Amino acid sequence: MGSLILCYHHINYGERVTPEDFEENLKILKNAGFKPIKLKEIYGFLENNEPPPGKTVHITFDDGYADNYLYAYPILKKYGFFATIFVIANKVVDGMKRATYNQLVGMNIADQVKKLEEKSKFVSWEELTEMAESGIFEIGSHSLNHRACFCCNKVHKFNPDNSYEWFTELTNDRRLGVPIYEKKWNCATLCMKDDLGLRDYLANYVKKHGGVLFFKRTNAQKVLMKEFKRYIKRHDVNFSFETLEEKLKRVEREIKDSKKVLETKLNQKVDFFCYPWGDYDSDSIYELQKQKYKAGLTLNVGLVEKETYPYLLPRVEVRSSKWLKKRLKIYSNSTLSKIYSKIHRAII
Repeated sequence: MGSLILCYHHINYGERVTPEDFEENLKILKNAGFKPIKLKEIYGFLENNEPPPGKTVHITFDDGYADNYLYAYPILKKYGFFATIFVIANKVVDGMKRATYNQLVGMNIADQVKKLEEKSKFVSWEELTEMAESGIFEIGSHSLNHRACFCCNKVHKFNPDNSYEWFTELTNDRRLGVPIYEKKWNCATLCMKDDLGLRDYLANYVKKHGGVLFFKRTNAQKVLMKEFKRYIKRHDVNFSFETLEEKLKRVEREIKDSKKVLETKLNQKVDFFCYPWGDYDSDSIYELQKQKYKAGLTLNVGLVEKETYPYLLPRVEVRSSKWLKKRLKIYSNSTLSKIYSKIHRAII
């Protein structure tokens, strides 16, 4: 058999998984016979060349959102599950200790949760310390800054509504119509430098043709793709990439410094790393080894079994309670899990 690692991000109202959904997920896991296990225990079995025990589950949270503390933490405590929160070191805030949802309910001010989140959507060092000391949470690194970059000139979409947070963080360009290329974590690829003239041309094209109303047209994206290709051909645009040396400096900074910041602030060892967006390559894996991380977690689906490579631990990202029930039938059987994992890799 093997251990199952689940992946979550937000636990909040208006998000994919609400607090009620999350509680239902834990009940489903219990009813299906899955027992909680710590990440360091899973690693311990791999280190000793032993198979992790079957029907065990570990829960992970990516990014380090405040709602993991406010909502998920008391629910995990209630049902006796263990979790790891992978935080972005430079986004953890200082000098803040919020009440959890359970405490707010007891004071009849549960409606204040949103106000608490508005102070910062990320956890604080004080909250992380409490979570770690509880024995429920382990703390892992999700890099120093969690920044994306363009990995090629294949257009994902032309900006229709400024909803791509990673894109505006990367380019600081909120104009409608600018091209959003395929992205990766900037430590898992050579980053492409996009053409600013092309951005200007497409943004002005949208502005001249109705601005926001332009995207009410059903063929808006196709029209912009034609203009994109026309501009490239007319101006003989060449997309350039950074050097390997530039990339490697960034890889070291993101992986090494995040560990240093977390260990200094929390006064404890940080042994596990989670690849942003599940993106990794040989350079990022090598840097994890160099900086003495014990394991790296991906978004490759499957169970953690005896032969699993520690720097490519698989996880399953949870979508809904109904979805989880179906998937647990697969992940309760090692053979089914391996077959599904191969099929999943073939179709994504």
